[in-house]
Amino acid sequence: MRVDPADKTDGFNLRARLDRTLIGVDFRRLWLAQAFSSFGEYLFASTSTVWVAARLFPHSPRLPALIGAVILAAAIPRIVVGPLAGVYADRWRARKTMIVNDCLRVGLFVALLLVVRLGGLDNAATFAAIVICVVVSETSAQFFNPSRAAIMQLVIPEDRRVDAASMSMFSLTGVAIVATAAGPAVFGLFGAQVAIAACVATYAVSCVMTVRVRDSYRPERRVVGRFWRDFADGARSASQAPTLRVVLIGACFYGVSLGINSSVLALFGLKTLGLSPSHYGVLAMMFPLGNLISAVWGVRLIKRIGVHRAYLMALSALGLGYFAYACAGRLVIACLLMLVCGVIFSVYIMCQGPILQAAVPEGYMGRISAVFGPLVSMTSAVSTLFASQVLAFAGAHGIIAGDGGWSDPYRLLIMFGAAFLLLGGASMYVVQARSGAKRAVQAGGCQRSSRIAGR
Repeated sequence: MRVDPADKTDGFNLRARLDRTLIGVDFRRLWLAQAFSSFGEYLFASTSTVWVAARLFPHSPRLPALIGAVILAAAIPRIVVGPLAGVYADRWRARKTMIVNDCLRVGLFVALLLVVRLGGLDNAATFAAIVICVVVSETSAQFFNPSRAAIMQLVIPEDRRVDAASMSMFSLTGVAIVATAAGPAVFGLFGAQVAIAACVATYAVSCVMTVRVRDSYRPERRVVGRFWRDFADGARSASQAPTLRVVLIGACFYGVSLGINSSVLALFGLKTLGLSPSHYGVLAMMFPLGNLISAVWGVRLIKRIGVHRAYLMALSALGLGYFAYACAGRLVIACLLMLVCGVIFSVYIMCQGPILQAAVPEGYMGRISAVFGPLVSMTSAVSTLFASQVLAFAGAHGIIAGDGGWSDPYRLLIMFGAAFLLLGGASMYVVQARSGAKRAVQAGGCQRSSRIAGR
């Protein structure tokens, strides 16, 4: 019996097996860097909301507008800076860009910690400091994320991309759940200073993990010298490649559903279904729980049916899931359907990463990956505005939202967003079918030409 050299310690080398499970030591470090960086983002996002609502302006009539300003401060860098940052992510050394931006965020929150500790600021000035930190931190993330994606494209072997996507989905879902819950808890128990110090620690750990990644992963630079030419080159590459067009279409249609659901799902549960806050908390937990389940078990399904087919099926199935959820009338059924939607959404996300890594040419990952986040944010913002206008129109014409009937605006809006997901799945199928037929025709032409040349 041949003994694997990696298993010399009583036939079982734990570190070697861990390296194989986590694809490689550099992937593990990048994976941890992503997890800690995301933890800091979610932690401060949840902390800042509670900070403004419970401490700074608890009784202000402008509190909804102030909370909206914090959310808008996080969204603007994704929409405005994201596509531009991708160009620089392709120009600069990706590992160094990640390190610099982690150091920037460490310094930013250290400065905020000193400001809070020294005191002397009124509530308005403290609110301004929070908004500034949100804007700068999110701007830094727009450079960090595409740089990490560019390195990941080189670090992850082609046959392990689905596994890597599954692990990233699992960690990000867990991080989102824990950090979103931990932010208000830490703030309530220990105050703002401890919450900010926790953010400093997470970004510092992320920086250490990135520093330990080998510097040999350097994507080939494909730039033509001028910023806007590089930007246009990346956009042209994304629009001309059939596979990338499919992913772009899916992102646009998903953004519409996301914007509507972010405005309506909570109201549907609390008003239409008549749930108490505690029961709605159980319902809200079902979606991330489905994410975790799919991140563990969904890999087998994706590998069995193929990444591209699973991507198309997931978007359409997500539309059917939300449509069924809009028809739910009981808590148990709503919870089961939300769990199913979480499972399907996780499959959709796990397919997107490997598709991009396979389709994007080396040297373009920064520009192209930076397009998808802003695209989803823009379509989501437009659809959120649309949903708010529909609800305002319904209220002005005496249509009661949340009455539980089939004409309930909350129910109809969820169905409208679900229809967009179904339409997106159908559109993606048509684009993929046409591109496949075109490739088949081109291949047939090449074969005929070769036969003629052989004669």
